[in-house]
Amino acid sequence: SRPISISNSGAAQRVLVTDGLAPAALDALAAGGADVTSRSLTEDELCAGALAAYDAVIIRSATTLRADALSAGAAGRLRVVGRAGVGVDNIDVAGAHASGVTVVNTPSASTASVVEMTLALLFAAARNLPAADRGLRSGEWLKPPARGSRLGSELAGKNLGLLGFGRIARGVAAAAAALGMRVFAYSPHAASETAAALPGA
Repeated sequence: SRPISISNSGAAQRVLVTDGLAPAALDALAAGGADVTSRSLTEDELCAGALAAYDAVIIRSATTLRADALSAGAAGRLRVVGRAGVGVDNIDVAGAHASGVTVVNTPSASTASVVEMTLALLFAAARNLPAADRGLRSGEWLKPPARGSRLGSELAGKNLGLLGFGRIARGVAAAAAALGMRVFAYSPHAASETAAALPGA
């Protein structure tokens, strides 16, 4: 995709980060020549045109950008909204486009984290870890044949069904297959070459 310029008549690019970013990310923005400000804004401040002082704003999930806030920002310097995450449901995308503001996101930024969390939940469910944790905290060792105990189960050889086969599902499929699981997936949008990437296909 083509790069997006947010320069303003040769002036330093002013970038506002409203919901916090890792220090390394802030350092990278500064190293790229941006004048970075990290602070949260209230809805009243957004609607009053606080974004007009910045060429770009980077948000996560805590900030909601409505059409009026985007329009007020575009009346000044605002040209780009960056969503540090996958979804853009907290941004009025149509309102942004109507105001000449480009919206970008980072669809693959959290893929590995979500894949790992999914695997963690699979392990927890298969091994009854929540019940075991509660029992241990109350002074009980819930190992069979103790009352209330349940045997855990191996994931190897089990069937895993995935609804949808996007980036995250493909990552889960690869990890599950490595554990010896049989993976099945359904997606009305997957192309044949994507289906061929299913482990064991």
